[in-house]
Amino acid sequence: MQNHSVIYSVENGVGFIRLNQPESRNALSTEIKQGLLTSLDLAEEDSNVKIVILSGEGSTFCAGGDIKGMGDRTALESVEKINLTSRIATRMEAFRKPIIAAVTGYAVGAGFSLALASDIIFAEEDTKFGLSFSKVGLIPDCGALYYLPRMVGPWKAKELIFSGEMLSSEEALNLGIVNRLYPKGKVFEESVLFAESLAKGPAQTMQFVKSIISKTANLSLTGTVEFENYAQSLLQQTDDHAEGIQAFKEKRVPVFVGK
Repeated sequence: MQNHSVIYSVENGVGFIRLNQPESRNALSTEIKQGLLTSLDLAEEDSNVKIVILSGEGSTFCAGGDIKGMGDRTALESVEKINLTSRIATRMEAFRKPIIAAVTGYAVGAGFSLALASDIIFAEEDTKFGLSFSKVGLIPDCGALYYLPRMVGPWKAKELIFSGEMLSSEEALNLGIVNRLYPKGKVFEESVLFAESLAKGPAQTMQFVKSIISKTANLSLTGTVEFENYAQSLLQQTDDHAEGIQAFKEKRVPVFVGK
């Protein structure tokens, strides 16, 4: 599936979702939001897709919300806009497969939120991250107030949000926001290599891990263990588990099929 605002493709078990409005630095227009949601649906339904890479065409991952119409909307129009934006965060949270954000240039405002909603964030040197909502009298949205405090702690999150200061990719790495940092021009290539390696792994295992970790924020240890036990019992009945055991006995690399 391909349209003007978002490009979706599949190769070697990896689903690629590319925000494709570089002239506006991939700001989250209505077209991009709708295209992103459609692409996530396609990737989840495609059994050939084991993992997804989210990136932005051009020099910027995502420059945040689309400023067109800001300040002129009615209350009802604002509710409709923000509901569509928040659907992205909840859709990515519920998405069963891992999502890697390959971040270049800028991930600011809702673009930063989009990266935070991913499961893994890779960035290149000189990338900038920021939540500049306070500079226009707003608060972070699209799940940022959920994800950022869990990553950096509530006190650091409040500092970053109150100040609206930009973070360098190195600072984001040190804070644990970015998983890996690559030289300029290398992040997409490295993301593909990593994603293809994961795509060869046991898909159901990754799906259960993502699902359980997403739930642990609101669970006790007892509740978490119950989810772990349920998932482990099911995974022990899969072909991939049997293949992993057999490969271990035969001292070879397992060949997983996602069943």
